[in-house]
Amino acid sequence: MILLRLAEFYANNFRSLESVELRDVGGFNVIVGFNGYGKTNLLTAIYLYIKNLSAGIEKRSIEDKNQEYLLMWNSYDTSKPILLGGRLQFSEKEVEKVVGKSMPMNIDLVNKLRYINGYLEWDLDLIRINGSVPSKDEIDQAKKLLDYASSQVEYVPIFDQNYFDDVLNRIIGLNRSPISLRKYWYDFANLVSNTIPEVKGIEIWDSKKLVLNVYNLPIYIDLAASGFQRIILILFVIWLSGNKILLIEEPEVNMHPIMQYKMAKLLKSWTESDVLQVFMTTHSPFIVSSDVDSFIVLRRGQTASKAVNFQPTEDVKSAFSILNVNISDLLFNKTIIVTSEMAEPNVILNWLRKLNVNPEYNGIVIYTVRNELELQTWLKLRNMLKLDMLFLGLCDKIDIELKDSCLPLTKEVESFYSKSGMLEALKRIGIYPDEKEMRDLSREDNARWLINVLKRRGLDYGTMRSSIGDIISRIDSIEIPKEMEILVNKIKTAQVI
Repeated sequence: MILLRLAEFYANNFRSLESVELRDVGGFNVIVGFNGYGKTNLLTAIYLYIKNLSAGIEKRSIEDKNQEYLLMWNSYDTSKPILLGGRLQFSEKEVEKVVGKSMPMNIDLVNKLRYINGYLEWDLDLIRINGSVPSKDEIDQAKKLLDYASSQVEYVPIFDQNYFDDVLNRIIGLNRSPISLRKYWYDFANLVSNTIPEVKGIEIWDSKKLVLNVYNLPIYIDLAASGFQRIILILFVIWLSGNKILLIEEPEVNMHPIMQYKMAKLLKSWTESDVLQVFMTTHSPFIVSSDVDSFIVLRRGQTASKAVNFQPTEDVKSAFSILNVNISDLLFNKTIIVTSEMAEPNVILNWLRKLNVNPEYNGIVIYTVRNELELQTWLKLRNMLKLDMLFLGLCDKIDIELKDSCLPLTKEVESFYSKSGMLEALKRIGIYPDEKEMRDLSREDNARWLINVLKRRGLDYGTMRSSIGDIISRIDSIEIPKEMEILVNKIKTAQVI
């Protein structure tokens, strides 16, 4: 059992984070969000909290000579305190080791940070031990445990040369260990080889140079591929992080997708075995799609960010299966638009582009609802994942409280196509309507006409609707429906909530 697990975490008014309230935190936790939403700030808040667990009890005060601590406050507004808190779970074995009591211990601890006359001052806002208000003697005992726990956290930055030089020196130091400790070196070397098959072994040359055996050729680590360098150094940190909370910043940098998946699998196996606890920021769909205990999602408001977390339970996984979507498609986008079958997603996306709203840049993704089961599943996911979701053409099928998130749609997208746009699109896929079909074009509605033209050639319009609509809406110069302007306003409103 690990020394310490952060089961809950809270932060208010810290840098770009307005409020964070994480409950039911798992062993392997993945943090996602757009750049600038506060992923790194969240890792920093966790690190600062754990490294200073006893600061509030001690009423620690630090002079801010260079006004560095001022930067910790959201918008540099020091009129409100920063709150950093959480629930720490200690195993019976570790409590006995540190304070001599054979009992598990849960400590709820909240520290309040104030900025007064150029000083950063820590104060204890709340402490509970196993759910009760502790006595002075119990606080003294808990402080020993908190001080010990403060050494059990490590932050792995995305890139910091000094940090990685230090890790390299620690690797070399392990190799120089007495013969009784050499088995640990061989354990680490085996871990590297098992994770990276291309690396057949690692050695230390001249007592200071780390050399990789890559495809049976010796290569100094500083001359090896950057991906090899990073994963070996991270593996070493993980390997030495037993009984620790490990904070990792975007490990996928310079790493092949297969390596990303292996890294995630390794971390999951070690957290399942209670060897360590991990909080990791990422932009990688491969890591997000791996086996994760808890997702932490950063949402940006008008001035600051909030964080929500959820567990990928069987209910969540089943919902993704029903809708045939990937979790990364939802977590890496800001606004989810769910439409009726009257609105073809590709057409809506192209119309948004013509209104100067780039879906990729703005994190917009659109899905079609084909039946009541899919609609109810989307509503369920919206609640479970706290998604920013808009509805198009489904207003009569959703609850009244969601009406502000819905836009009526009275016509199929085909009704907005021009005749010239349809003919040009058919030409581009090699279909040239005959004279009768040209006469019918002026008499039938657009959707029926397209269905008949393709049917006469043995083609099903239903399966080609998305492709044809994509072509038409890209080349058609017809005026964009007014509904799209309303949709744009709703998108902008949803993204600042």
